[in-house]
Amino acid sequence: MASMKNKTRFVDWANIEGDVLRCIADMTNAAWDLIRMTAVCRSWQASLANKRIKFPICLMLTEGYYSKEHCFYSTSEAIFDVLYLPEIQGRRCWGSPFGWLVTYALDFETRLFNPFSRTKIPLPSLNTIAEEEDCSLGELFMYSLRKLILCTSPEESDCIVLANTSDGWFFAKPSDEAWTLIGLSDHNDLDDAIYFKGNFYGCLHTGEIVLCEATHPKVVEFAPPPPDLRYFYPGIIIKYLFGLGGNLCIACRHVDTYYGTVGFVIFKLDMDTKSWEKIYSLGDRTLFLGNCSTFAIAAADYPGCKPNCIYFSDDSPLLGPTTRLDVGIYDCQNLKLEKHSERNSDFRIRMKPFPKSKDGRNLLLSSLSHLWIVPFPYHH
Repeated sequence: MASMKNKTRFVDWANIEGDVLRCIADMTNAAWDLIRMTAVCRSWQASLANKRIKFPICLMLTEGYYSKEHCFYSTSEAIFDVLYLPEIQGRRCWGSPFGWLVTYALDFETRLFNPFSRTKIPLPSLNTIAEEEDCSLGELFMYSLRKLILCTSPEESDCIVLANTSDGWFFAKPSDEAWTLIGLSDHNDLDDAIYFKGNFYGCLHTGEIVLCEATHPKVVEFAPPPPDLRYFYPGIIIKYLFGLGGNLCIACRHVDTYYGTVGFVIFKLDMDTKSWEKIYSLGDRTLFLGNCSTFAIAAADYPGCKPNCIYFSDDSPLLGPTTRLDVGIYDCQNLKLEKHSERNSDFRIRMKPFPKSKDGRNLLLSSLSHLWIVPFPYHH
């Protein structure tokens, strides 16, 4: 009789009971582990079909303009993925909360690109913008084009991309043949823009809010700037528009002469009276801004994401490696302390480095471009 030690025992993993599988899945927080579980077999895939996988928000790091390898560093302080992406080699990129990048290269061609599915969606050529601004290919690439903002998801029928340049702003849909001029800047630069409740809202460098109805692309004044902003916060201020609880808000980023972030001030706009109210908390939300579309999310929905914080990055791609980085986390938890003191040094106690680990910081130092992206929105 053969010894039991010599017998091979096979486990039928495909027929593991569904409730046991769900119990294991519920104790697993790593997104890639859950993805691998659903790939085991059809029965596992069916059992986990309604399992909500929480993907972390990532900081995409690129070693240089001509690098083909891109690292995605998560808010959980770990490398989420390293992807070989020759499709965006030599292209400027901007992040978004939709899992897509907006990209642009010296050939004037713009496109939407999903780095995880490798899907590409063409956008109209920027030739029309270059002709409008009477600038060369290189000037548009390096100086004039400031930001491409993905306002809505490419999976929606009303997908819109906004182009912010030094002389004006334009918008286009993937099906369009050319970019539509919204308005010229008239020497009053646009800091940020948002597609909010069916209309475009832009924030001028002065803090004034302008409105452009999507059906009638004409810019009109909408609201004055927040009161006494430059009196209380002298220096360079960069503004970002975002939606919070159905309200249009502005985050004012105070930077020093070396363009290092010193702190933030947040205002909420009353859309009826056009008046501003300073707010001192984001609640359970987290704000992401920098070289991406500005967006606020529910922190509990994303692993490692800290509520009531602002995650910020450099606004523009760097021209070369540097020892000075403007990437970090601003904690709004004790923002009410600002009520009782006007000293700028008080801001810095709420600054937290990101990444905190030495390996993460070294990875950041070797990168020329940093942008925030949500790998897979939940409706995927």
